[in-house]
Amino acid sequence: MLSPFLLSCFLALSPASAEDSVRVDTTVMPAVNVVADRWLTDETGAGMPKTRLDSELLTRLAPQSLMSVLPLIPGVFVRDYGGLGGLKTFSIRGGSSAQALVLIDGSRMSSAQSGMVDLGLLPARFVENVDVIRGGVSALYGANALTGVMNVQLRVPSTPSLRAFAGGGSFDEWRLALGATANIGSVRIGADVESLGSAGSFPFTTDQFGQLYEINRQNGDVRSTFGTVRCESDVLGSVTTFVRTSERGVPGAVVQGNVVNARARLTDNDIVGLLSIPLATTAIGEITANGSARVLDQHYVDPDATITGPDGIDVAYLQHDVSIGATLRGAMSDLLHTTRLDAGYADLTGDEIVSDTGAVVIRRSIGLSTDLQWAVDSYFDLRVALRLDGFSDMGWAASPLIALHYALNPLVSLRTSWSYNFRPPSFNELYFLNYGTRSLQPERSHSFDVGVVARPFSWLSIDVDAFGLLTHNLIVSVPVSPVITSAQNVGSARTIGLELTSRGSWLDGRLIAQWSYTLQHVTDQTGRVGLDGTMIPYAVPELASVMVQWDDVVWNGSINWTYTGYRYAQAGGEYTSLLQPFALVGAQIGVHVRGLTTRADVRIQVDNVFDVSYQVIRGFPMPGRVVRLATSIEVLP
Repeated sequence: MLSPFLLSCFLALSPASAEDSVRVDTTVMPAVNVVADRWLTDETGAGMPKTRLDSELLTRLAPQSLMSVLPLIPGVFVRDYGGLGGLKTFSIRGGSSAQALVLIDGSRMSSAQSGMVDLGLLPARFVENVDVIRGGVSALYGANALTGVMNVQLRVPSTPSLRAFAGGGSFDEWRLALGATANIGSVRIGADVESLGSAGSFPFTTDQFGQLYEINRQNGDVRSTFGTVRCESDVLGSVTTFVRTSERGVPGAVVQGNVVNARARLTDNDIVGLLSIPLATTAIGEITANGSARVLDQHYVDPDATITGPDGIDVAYLQHDVSIGATLRGAMSDLLHTTRLDAGYADLTGDEIVSDTGAVVIRRSIGLSTDLQWAVDSYFDLRVALRLDGFSDMGWAASPLIALHYALNPLVSLRTSWSYNFRPPSFNELYFLNYGTRSLQPERSHSFDVGVVARPFSWLSIDVDAFGLLTHNLIVSVPVSPVITSAQNVGSARTIGLELTSRGSWLDGRLIAQWSYTLQHVTDQTGRVGLDGTMIPYAVPELASVMVQWDDVVWNGSINWTYTGYRYAQAGGEYTSLLQPFALVGAQIGVHVRGLTTRADVRIQVDNVFDVSYQVIRGFPMPGRVVRLATSIEVLP
């Protein structure tokens, strides 16, 4: 049932003069403009292809979360477990979520426990750029970067302001935020707190033993609060703290004979600290110190899961991640060089962790990398990188990368690269009760890429990339009994694919558009009878998106279309595990309101305009049409 939660915001300005009243300003404020070069061209030097979503584009699209803009990037598949409170992860080029590394300001966010990140952790405020690298780059970033990397870069605006946001929509969804930025000398300070929630109840249709039923999703509610404090200076560096707490229902998968986990609950308390400080400037470059620390406290309760005992499940986990590093970066003639030394510590304490040391496991790591980028001449770039990583429980791994870039002319350039990458097993894969296997070996993969970047007109760019991956020691869940699966190394997987992206910018950047398409084939090469040659589960063979956006001094609006092809929920390619393709349309329209010291935006957003019934992950129904009203006000000095 549609239950829009409509919020109104009123602004009172000083009555000193009539000019201070709120107005729609069509003369004073300049048009919102995305510079053509920034929109049309990503970095095209030697290396894997990279897509950048900068702050101007994010401001124009005003996404509810970073997760909602990732489908614009070719090769990216968002794994959504349904509703505002459902787990949301992503994968790149048909890999698993644990094979795609997530960074914030260059610091690792991918969990040692699971190897992945719930995208709800990522901050929505102070985001300067979101860079997504497609292809293996363990030589640059270390473990888990088999298929790519997403790096969220933060920056506090230089203009002091006070900001408030309120929004709400279908299925009793609401979102409130309050933030401020200030300058103290050369230091910029930003603080922001956001709370959101949803009843999580929406109708869906389920087939139960041949009979169709329409029921409401239950126990899908969520309430979450996310706080961010950041202090930064172009000279002194930055210190950032995130605090997140959430409590949500975990409705589980809808299967034959069971449509709801009525009482399963998950509580998260998460604290993350990031530090980056320039240490010294030497004759060969600048030295910067980096550090991060994270404490994640989780508690899961399901009194109805009596298969584990008459009292059900009641488990708690406490995870610590700490890393420190130093980076030397500089230039000598036509050579850019970066050398990085990292050390890390992670531990996990949990009720269902089984190891030689009891209910706690520990991993220590050290890494050393060197990255050399050489501009041979005005047409040809060469990049060579090598990283050596050591893990207390996994031994040593060397990861090389070689990349070339050649400019045929000012309008067309070529790039190609090869890398050898690795992912150590997560704590869950090694030590989780009845699932972990302590003899697991790290996954290794060869990654290949050949691309063309063309700019045939000043208003149009075209990128084409062909890629391949060959992964060894593949880790998958293998059934060992009717109710138990086990993490095992099973052999190899092979990926071949093609990515196409076209971007346009017209009318001084007021109108922009993008089209992207990914075709990929990810197959099992393990030699197992009945599985060899079949598609890897959830490796989507076709992904596509179209986005058109308009933004000027008064009005803004966008429409987007995304397509997700068929995929299998289980290995073996059985028809019974086939998930149907789906296409979704989203739209929004808004207005900019400007006062002399005040800016306001009002938007109406609609997700799933045509109310499509679909599932991204088998057994997890997605909401139908969602309508939201969002209002933000920013007061400037």
